[in-house]
Amino acid sequence: MSSPRKLAVLLAIACAFALFPSAFAATTTYANIDTTTGWGSCTGCAGGGSNAVYRMIQGVASPSLDGAAAQFFVGGTTPFSHGLWWKRLGSNTTATNFVFDMYYYIKEPAKSQGLEFAVNQLKDNKWYKFSTQCTWGSNQWRLWNSKDGGWVSSGVACVRPAPNTWTHVIFEYARQNGKAVFVSITVNGKKNYVNKSFYPQSKSGSGSVGMHFQLNGNSKQDDYYVWADKMTVTIW
Repeated sequence: MSSPRKLAVLLAIACAFALFPSAFAATTTYANIDTTTGWGSCTGCAGGGSNAVYRMIQGVASPSLDGAAAQFFVGGTTPFSHGLWWKRLGSNTTATNFVFDMYYYIKEPAKSQGLEFAVNQLKDNKWYKFSTQCTWGSNQWRLWNSKDGGWVSSGVACVRPAPNTWTHVIFEYARQNGKAVFVSITVNGKKNYVNKSFYPQSKSGSGSVGMHFQLNGNSKQDDYYVWADKMTVTIW
């Protein structure tokens, strides 16, 4: 390659990087999170009645897509008590794009009030919380307003799944202009763009990236199980 042509190519690459830096950012994928160790859990931090009986069992062979699913359980006697499980994935302050991809299976979906899926990033004392909740009571996907602390409708319908079936969900998020942006929600291949954003919550620290999964109890606090498989978070 001649020197003028080489210089032109280098200049084009530099311009592209300046205009689209995220396209050149390193991609990190946390695969099969449901099989990893180091999960935390709580009921008091999950809101509602805060008094659920809850547990997680890993390495469940059936039902499973890859032979090692995680089984989550919530029950008890206090209505609307939830179980929340979280996992810190790593440290990253430069990532601005986040994708949460997983499958879930419920034998008795009528006993569930809803499920919650989330990715979060702590950067420069600001906590970007990408929490997305399927509330079957209102048949709506709801989004967490991390600045004001409350749920906001996404405008996207969330349909209660059929019993004994796998549901595939993909959530796309971004950190843009100092806000947590909810980009899209995809269920079984059907993609719905959301494009709603909220300012982050103030919290001391920087660098931590994590995710959580939550089971919500209903008005009778019926016992129910959810199996989760192929949990993957990709960031760049």
